Amino acid sequence: MPYVVGIDGGGTKTTCLFKPVSNNSLKAASNTQSVTGQGTNPHIIGYDEVKNRLQQLLLQGMKAFSVNPREIEAVCCGLAGVGRKEDEQRAEKVLKDIIPSLQFSESCKFRVCSDSYIALRGAMQPSETEGVLVISGTGSNALGMSRTGAIFKSGGWGHILGDEGSGYQIGLQALNKVTRAYDGRDKDTMLTRLILEKLQLQKVEELVSYIYGNKQEKKDIATFAELVIAASEQGDEISLEIIRQAAAELTNHVESLFLKNQDFNQQTPICTTGSIFKYSKLLTSSFREGLQQRKLGIYQEAYGSPVFGAAITAEELIHPFRK
Repeated sequence: MPYVVGIDGGGTKTTCLFKPVSNNSLKAASNTQSVTGQGTNPHIIGYDEVKNRLQQLLLQGMKAFSVNPREIEAVCCGLAGVGRKEDEQRAEKVLKDIIPSLQFSESCKFRVCSDSYIALRGAMQPSETEGVLVISGTGSNALGMSRTGAIFKSGGWGHILGDEGSGYQIGLQALNKVTRAYDGRDKDTMLTRLILEKLQLQKVEELVSYIYGNKQEKKDIATFAELVIAASEQGDEISLEIIRQAAAELTNHVESLFLKNQDFNQQTPICTTGSIFKYSKLLTSSFREGLQQRKLGIYQEAYGSPVFGAAITAEELIHPFRK
């Protein structure tokens, strides 16, 4: 039985999915099988270690699912950290070396792309030829694909230059609002009590040592987003304001993509992913309202996972779905 392989390589884990090649491009993900291993972001572990980890994961999957390497017709590897062309080319060389070393067919096709791209492809229906994906987790960005396959991006500037509407920015806003309330420069907020309790601090002034003394990382600041979501659900005015502003910023990402590609229209599917969308109903509803008000496409639930998007992309290498 012929297979395609989709790989979702993140910073902390990598998932490798084996999908039987189907005559029906809409065949559901239920026929797929996957294995999971360590992260494969080349900027964290280096390209040599990426090669080692991908080889081991592919071997593990073939053994677990009794797949002959000669049965694998195409591989798509979506990796975190390969958004730039030069990084993509280096990762392609890694995959090009792996394929013969594992005795895949000489005709096996392969592609390397960013983790954002496979997330977009997975979120879209397999038959859809255009769409937009907005991501709000620790960071934020948006990606759009036109009917011709052209890719358009907004955001992805990192937490110092961007990440508007992300968990990091929501958490940072929470800390800022607490200090402003303490000074009397803003309204009182439930966030003061919640943040002090979370950090086991007695006074707001102690936040200075916590933030600057311990050199908190982006992911640490992003954890405060869950407190903002909880407080917004209890009607805290400041938290409601933070969440709604985040939704507006994420809607701005979509509008940016529409300005870059004039072919996007009111029928373009707009999908979302990430922990902030997952856990904040207010953010999602405010985002949807913003899309409607600005006439930016049609919101729809994501179809599948990023690793499924990688498998679909691999299948497109041998059986193009686009018209």
